[in-house]
Amino acid sequence: MKTLVIGLGNPILTDDGIGIYAVRALRQRLPPDAPVEVIELSVGGLTLMEAMVGYEHVTLIDALWAPADRTGEVAVFSARAMPETLNTRSTHDADLPTALRIGRSLGAPLPPDENIRIVAITAHDVLDFCELPSARVLAAIPDACEAVLSLLRVPVLA
Repeated sequence: MKTLVIGLGNPILTDDGIGIYAVRALRQRLPPDAPVEVIELSVGGLTLMEAMVGYEHVTLIDALWAPADRTGEVAVFSARAMPETLNTRSTHDADLPTALRIGRSLGAPLPPDENIRIVAITAHDVLDFCELPSARVLAAIPDACEAVLSLLRVPVLA
């Protein structure tokens, strides 16, 4: 069973980079022979969809914008629960649900929506330039890693 974990974000935009930082922490918990590929991407839409081609299970770790008082919470949901976003109005790219629909219509071997899980860390400061996430968002990395590990069901390093 081909499984992929993708850490998403832009690590120079404060909390937006949390998916990248979380996947780096996750790598340290996985044994070298874990049947999981772990990558970092700073893309979305069609390019993100293309990275999922050929996998049966995909887990995305990403920031989810929230009000400042809700930062640092971890949420887990499937791609089926994702709404279309304003990116569907862009001529440059599409949101993930639209990209998956396009890929499937073109015959791309993509996992079903229920096999695409999103582990999101709520974040507020996603536009300011800074190479370090805010303290509350950083503090959520262990919980996000635990959420991913429970989805993967693979042995972990102590």
